[in-house]
Amino acid sequence: MKITIAFALIGFGLLACSESSAPAEQQTGPIDRQQVQHDIDTVKNLVMQSFEDIWSDLDTQKIEAHHTRDFMLLENGVVWNNDSVASYLIRERESMEAQQYQRLNRFDFLKSEHHGHAIWVAYHNYGTWVKGPDTLGTAHWLESAIAIKDEGRWKLQQLHSTRVRK
Repeated sequence: MKITIAFALIGFGLLACSESSAPAEQQTGPIDRQQVQHDIDTVKNLVMQSFEDIWSDLDTQKIEAHHTRDFMLLENGVVWNNDSVASYLIRERESMEAQQYQRLNRFDFLKSEHHGHAIWVAYHNYGTWVKGPDTLGTAHWLESAIAIKDEGRWKLQQLHSTRVRK
């Protein structure tokens, strides 16, 4: 009897240790539908806000707020990282300030998927460059984004962008 109780206690102890060492995602079980939709909406807003802050306002200080440290943008065969994005923004800001134009963005989201620790979204991205009442140019991209939780916040880890030709 003592041996049976001893084995039972050891078994319960091992079971308790294995459960407490499991990652938090496994302990809490599946995410409910409301949380999934909230996370997807958060990532869609992240995409829109990052384009406003980074690509329209050309604010290099916002890169860290919206991108992970290992961020990659794959655009028409070119690989960008946070440093190359920042370099581009600095050059573009000089041109924007000299010519007094601004970029406006519009998005049409096509599909999104929640994978617990990562969210993938696909969308059309429309850019319009204006100077006062005049439209200087437009562009259309088909894009996808992968966002992950980084220090408790959703951040963009990867963007993939292909220019849509008219």
